[in-house]
Amino acid sequence: MTVITTIAQRILDENNYTIADCSLVNLENRIDTGIRYINLEADTSIAALSGAAGAKTLTASDSEVAVVFFLSGLLLRARQDKGPNSNTGSISVSSITSDPSFTIETKLLETAINRLRKRTFQRA
Repeated sequence: MTVITTIAQRILDENNYTIADCSLVNLENRIDTGIRYINLEADTSIAALSGAAGAKTLTASDSEVAVVFFLSGLLLRARQDKGPNSNTGSISVSSITSDPSFTIETKLLETAINRLRKRTFQRA
């Protein structure tokens, strides 16, 4: 298992945002929402973030971490482009698709979720 400390700050940094753009607690809530979405889509059991608010930690497999980072980055950009009321369902709005990396990252996210799905359903 991989442990990613202060995941919200790392996602802000990777997407060139600061806590002035989105609070760590708000982003952690969105990450947990993303984790629940991934668990539903891929029938996985990624644990919710743990630790103190503003400095939460993700513990998951390398594959799961990658999917969480992709989806969290997309959710963050959706919030910044569409506003604080955006959510997982609003990622498909046209304002988000103008992001040059949106198409690539969405495809990578779909592929990663499908791989998690296949791994989950493999028979021994």
